[in-house]
Amino acid sequence: MAAEDVASASAWYEEQQQGLGEEFLRALEHVVEHIIRFPMGFPEILPGHRRALLPRFPYALYHSGDVESLDVLACLHTRQSPHRWLRRT
Repeated sequence: MAAEDVASASAWYEEQQQGLGEEFLRALEHVVEHIIRFPMGFPEILPGHRRALLPRFPYALYHSGDVESLDVLACLHTRQSPHRWLRRT
C-alpha cells in the first residue's frame, strides 16, 4: 500500500508541475535513508509505530520495526487522518 501512496502522490505532483514528482521522490528517498540509519530516531505515534516527515512536502512516512526488520506502512498527506494506515494492517 505504501508504494501505491507514493506513486499516487508523485503522479499528482508531476501533473502540477513538470519535475515536481521527481523532487517528491528524491525527498522520499532522503527520508527513507534516514529511517534505515536511525529507525528509532523518529517520534513514536503508537507503540512500535513511528512517523517521519518529508522535507518540503506535506507528507509523512509511517513505519514500524527496527534496523533488522523495517516495514514502511504508508506515505500519507499530513492533512489525512494519521490513523488511516491502521485500517491497512
